[in-house]
Amino acid sequence: MKKENIYSESSFFKELLKQLYAIDLCDAISIFQYLENKEILKGFYRISGGFCYELVENIDFISNNQFRKDIISMKPFVYKISNIFHFYYPYEIQGDFDLSNFKKENTIFFRFENFNNKKINKKKIEKAIQIINSKMENFYIVDFNILKNYYSKNINISRKMAEIFTMSLKTQDSYKTIISGLQKYLGFDRIRFYVVNENKLIGAYSITMSKKKKAIDYGKIILEKGAHRFSDILLGYGNEDANYNSDFIFYLPLLMDKKPVGLLIFDNLLSRIKITNEEIEILKAFAGQIAMAIDNVNLFNKIQELSLYDELTKLPLRRYFNARFQEEFYRAERFNQPLSILWIDIDYFKEVNDTYGHQIGDKLLKEVGKVINSGLRKIDFPCRYGGDEIIIMLPQATCNEAFNLAKRLSQEIKNIKIDVPFSAAKQINVTTSIGISSYPTDANKMDELLNKADEALYWVKSHGRDSIKTYSEIKNKE
Repeated sequence: MKKENIYSESSFFKELLKQLYAIDLCDAISIFQYLENKEILKGFYRISGGFCYELVENIDFISNNQFRKDIISMKPFVYKISNIFHFYYPYEIQGDFDLSNFKKENTIFFRFENFNNKKINKKKIEKAIQIINSKMENFYIVDFNILKNYYSKNINISRKMAEIFTMSLKTQDSYKTIISGLQKYLGFDRIRFYVVNENKLIGAYSITMSKKKKAIDYGKIILEKGAHRFSDILLGYGNEDANYNSDFIFYLPLLMDKKPVGLLIFDNLLSRIKITNEEIEILKAFAGQIAMAIDNVNLFNKIQELSLYDELTKLPLRRYFNARFQEEFYRAERFNQPLSILWIDIDYFKEVNDTYGHQIGDKLLKEVGKVINSGLRKIDFPCRYGGDEIIIMLPQATCNEAFNLAKRLSQEIKNIKIDVPFSAAKQINVTTSIGISSYPTDANKMDELLNKADEALYWVKSHGRDSIKTYSEIKNKE
């Protein structure tokens, strides 16, 4: 006895359509899925003129009372439009799995079409129904084949994804690593990734089938209901709605302990290849792992940030400054650009700590950090160099430009008022001593440039403090 071939879903239905078409019953045959909740017949496959193809046709029967009654009755019926006879035959699928496009206990409709007022032959219809009933009994084989492929693919992807997630913590562009891996092993025309940060959804990266990656710059989307469709999807409002997910696009919210961490959007809008239920189930199965990987990356980045930034002043720490200083000095040498250093010392900071306590000292440092962080250009790089000393690197800034910035910062720091309710003074304010050096006028080497700024600072501290001096000035005074 010849065994039934194991078909894919597409080949199974196309083979069935060819068998039905071969009995010369009608001019065309179409297969629709009955979507009861939407009152739509959704087209899937069609044969006409001997050619099988995917059918893009949705029949909305809400407004047609008679047609609606015929569909809901779940009985065969004839329907005529103009000079075309349609014979609809319903069939309820009894598969065991939910991975095919035709889910278990769903009804599909076969539509037999005759043009030019030709009626449907009753005897041939009976033969067609026999073929449908006989063939559809073997649909479980398609379901089984899909399930087998699903688990096989799942195991393979699990292994690959584990490698990607591990690698993502070791690379500088972690998000890029994750979406590149998803694109490589899952396909799709395009994948877009958005990450949640401080109750906002921020575009991270997108990648296309040509492996082209680019940053997404759509601004920040507030994470609250009604703010944007992406927010609604991620928060669970309408993500199953037909207006969002479709045949060619799928939104995957990423949640960690029910808390949103990101949103992935997969689409085949260019190729127009339908995203299958199998692919959707795979994506859903990996949603938790992807969310965990994203959360781990965010945690890793936070730890990295904490290890590079001073928690009190929010300024970079010395080791971070050293790395950036090396890069900027090399750039200044290569492109013959100026580079200036401000070395700032808070006057009598030790006395503030000793007199009013470390809590007041910490408040003072915090306020100084705010002044500096808010008063610099994007390319400037400050750091808490140690204790009450702060260094600011100013790429592309001349000595005069550095001096003008130092004057402004010095005045803003003087304006800081720290409440000390247990003291007779009630408030304290402080001054700063600042030394400045510039490349290439004062030094041609990195260490030299720092030393010259330190020398200028030392001169200020030994001559009354609360002042600003450049290395060139103190050199001329010697």
